[in-house]
Amino acid sequence: MIDITKLTKYIEENYIDPDSPEGKRERLISGKSNPLVDFARKITGRGGMNPFSGMSPVNRPDFQKVKDKLKASDEQDDFVRRLIYYINKKEKTHPQVYNAAGMTPDCFSKIISGKTKVPTRISIISLAFALELNLEEAQDLLSRAGYYFPVPTIKEDIIFQFCFEDKEGPYTIDDVNKALCDLGFKAIGGRN
Repeated sequence: MIDITKLTKYIEENYIDPDSPEGKRERLISGKSNPLVDFARKITGRGGMNPFSGMSPVNRPDFQKVKDKLKASDEQDDFVRRLIYYINKKEKTHPQVYNAAGMTPDCFSKIISGKTKVPTRISIISLAFALELNLEEAQDLLSRAGYYFPVPTIKEDIIFQFCFEDKEGPYTIDDVNKALCDLGFKAIGGRN
């Protein structure tokens, strides 16, 4: 059971108001869509455009589509490999993981087989709780799918961070959901 008083204090100490100067800076860092980040991605080639795009036949639109598919495939494979690594490291069976994450067997199978392009951020957080990962491992798993975690301007992320870090854990998805609901947030996990 999560100590709500301790969690509330943790939120007060770690949450950053998104409208504050520091919050605006965090939104830039976390990669939320904004003109500066979008422009930086374009000029570095991460956004599909390259300042030298007209100079090489490899940058034609049809080649770019192939490159994008390969990049997405690599990111997806990297995530699935890391997920399987953590399942094996924690000595969990697939049913233990998907049941603990509140997922259906079909949903979990699509993730593990790579049929789901990139699972949602919340699905990955649910899997991290199911695998009883610590904060560093959860960050690693989320980053393999292209997500930044935790975002200090999102209160739910602060709650998740607390649950991953707290010495009284690991917490089940039910513990996390109870804390989320007690604080007025939506529960996570596929069967809610």
